[in-house]
Amino acid sequence: MDSGRVPALARAALEAPFEFAYVDETGDKGDPAAAPGATRTYTLGCVLVPGGDWTDRLDWLAGVRREFRDAYGILVRHELKANVLLRGRGDLRDLGLGDGQRRDVFRRSLAALTVASSGVFAVVIDKEARPMDYQPEDRAWTYLLQRLRLRSERSGKPIILVHDGGDDATVRAIHRRFRRHSFAPGGVRVTAPLLVEDPVPRDSASSYFIQAADLVAYAAFRRFQPPGVKSGSVCDETMWDELRPVWRTEVTNARRDAIVVWP
Repeated sequence: MDSGRVPALARAALEAPFEFAYVDETGDKGDPAAAPGATRTYTLGCVLVPGGDWTDRLDWLAGVRREFRDAYGILVRHELKANVLLRGRGDLRDLGLGDGQRRDVFRRSLAALTVASSGVFAVVIDKEARPMDYQPEDRAWTYLLQRLRLRSERSGKPIILVHDGGDDATVRAIHRRFRRHSFAPGGVRVTAPLLVEDPVPRDSASSYFIQAADLVAYAAFRRFQPPGVKSGSVCDETMWDELRPVWRTEVTNARRDAIVVWP
């Protein structure tokens, strides 16, 4: 890849007319107290991508994928999500890649976002912290949209939400409600006119950026809940540091690593 393009992409991010916010989740919505096997957390990962030179940023990720092809035989069309890399499943099943090789793919996929993205952050809902008299997905999406609203207000630029398909109706309803009726700190009622259009659902198998958001979500989850010794060989709590240059630390005052944790 041409490293000389990096400064140009950084400058272009400041001039972009709008941003995409790519979002994917990790964890489930179940109540750990009532459903054995339910995950402790529900996490959303967000990857911000400037719209003005979107194709150049896609090309950067495609260049990283070609490096994976040459090094490990991973085809550029293969889907690289956390569950695939953690266990060598899916498109990687027949490649025989070891934990160290899959960790390298995970790490370099995140590192690529320090060039291709204008920022990353995550929202973690700790479902074990309080009785679940709420919907974790509703709370997580609301917290994420609050951060996108503030970003759009500060930049004056519209943001278009793109998410992994599946809960399309739920995400659309939360987004529509939030755009017209939400609250700022202090209880002041506000709107979010720069969160434009309905959310766009995408099949993650066809989107490098949605796959990247999935890796961001899992890395944030592991930052909050470190894995055991045996289960952290591919992604442990240190993987989140790969994204440090593009952490959007302004999303929370409680932490300095761009992860919003509730409660």
